[in-house]
Amino acid sequence: MKRPAAIRNSEYDVGANVRAARGQALALFDLRRRKSEIDQRVEKARDRLESVDLYGLRAELEAALAEQTDIDAKLVELQGENVLMAG
Repeated sequence: MKRPAAIRNSEYDVGANVRAARGQALALFDLRRRKSEIDQRVEKARDRLESVDLYGLRAELEAALAEQTDIDAKLVELQGENVLMAG
């Protein structure tokens, strides 16, 4: 047997303070979930950053640039000699 609609609706009738508490609980749940996700993103980014050796990369870049400059100078020197030989 079905209960009348008025009785069913009154079962869900709660005070404003209960609704506010539910809303606050949902907001807290959502914020805690988002904080957990952000904490994980921060930790992952921190781990990735720490795995990169910036000083080592800088030294490697400086060594490569020095070698590049040396090779460029040798190329200019050899091309100059070729021009003299051809001339």
